[in-house]
Amino acid sequence: MKVLWFTNTPCSAGQKLGNKSPVGGWLVSLQKQLTELKPDIELGIAFLHSEQLEKFTFDSCEFYPIFQKNTGSKISRFWKRLVNYEDNEFILRQITPIINQFKPDVIHIHGTEECFGLLQDITTVPVVISIQGLINPYIEKYYSGISKQATDKNEKISSKLLLNSYSYRYANFLAKAKRETQIMHLTKNLIGRTDWDRRVSKVIAPGSKYFFNNEILRDSFYSAAWKNNLERSDNSFKIITTAGDNLYKGFETIVKTCMLLKKHTNLLFEWIVVGVNKDSKIVQLVEKSLRIDLKLTGIIFAGKKNETEIISSFLNVDLYCQVSHIENSPNSLCEAMILGMPIIATFAGGTNSLIENNKEGILVQDGDHYSLAGAILECKDNYENAIRMSINARTRALKRHDPIGITDDLVKIYNCII
Repeated sequence: MKVLWFTNTPCSAGQKLGNKSPVGGWLVSLQKQLTELKPDIELGIAFLHSEQLEKFTFDSCEFYPIFQKNTGSKISRFWKRLVNYEDNEFILRQITPIINQFKPDVIHIHGTEECFGLLQDITTVPVVISIQGLINPYIEKYYSGISKQATDKNEKISSKLLLNSYSYRYANFLAKAKRETQIMHLTKNLIGRTDWDRRVSKVIAPGSKYFFNNEILRDSFYSAAWKNNLERSDNSFKIITTAGDNLYKGFETIVKTCMLLKKHTNLLFEWIVVGVNKDSKIVQLVEKSLRIDLKLTGIIFAGKKNETEIISSFLNVDLYCQVSHIENSPNSLCEAMILGMPIIATFAGGTNSLIENNKEGILVQDGDHYSLAGAILECKDNYENAIRMSINARTRALKRHDPIGITDDLVKIYNCII
């Protein structure tokens, strides 16, 4: 069987291309399992790239870089950014020769964020799209943590002039959502993994067939395991969150929760935030809009970390908190579960499909910093129960993210679609 992927990252070829900050580690893991466990499958991977490159072979796969041009005069490039112009036709014209050359039995598109799904209009090859996030419902939560008015008021002028403001990102989101709607209306086959993405797809892709398939996590997380770290000499309670620079990731909830704990309790704690640093846009915006000196909150900014560093950080804290206002199935939460960490997560999007409340962790309403602060105290005061739930979480995650089972199920889906 010949399978052609369209992905938002170069997968394992990121090593060959010299990517300093590789992303999409779970896709690399799936690629590895598919090529190693299923020798009868010939895998091709097409991805967007900023340079014009010929196809190449790497890791037993054929890679097809799709040139994403950023050319023209400075004025032309600025105008395109200003109106969120994306040359979908230019991308699609490159896709047709790739399909003709590789001659796949099935095409698998990972995500609805890029224009790949539009190829369903130009090919007769069976296509399936894996849902990653879904932009249309994400838009509804974009300003739920910090209002648009507060964001516009407190962002730097330079961000607005350079088209890097949150309002510009929101406009870009709206443009992508419109395209996503077009893609989903074309879609006949979808792969998802939560009640949330299944329900949303019923609305925005009413003519599609839904297949269930979990995700393989990054390799290192399967062999590591969290242990009770509460007997440390410093006697402080360490919390960790993996966040990003997006408004809907809930960084302001962390800040508000920290201030509540500082004001009303004697809890000694540190809250480590991986993925952002003190100079990140979201940090500066929250500090200014909430008028809070973040040095007083107990937050430690860890910045970006690689896979090994993230595992080390996770293993040396007492609690993982997921605070997003909207998610489908956040990989960081799944990784915390498979390590066996005590967990608090927001009941947002698909998280309740991943973790059962009061059995594998605690779920709280997104944005409710009072409830989150109380849940943290609950974990600290009854840590034995938190550990019991963490063991349950690890058991469930190991079963859910079983690489062999996931790979077998994916091939069954391919065969069914063909």
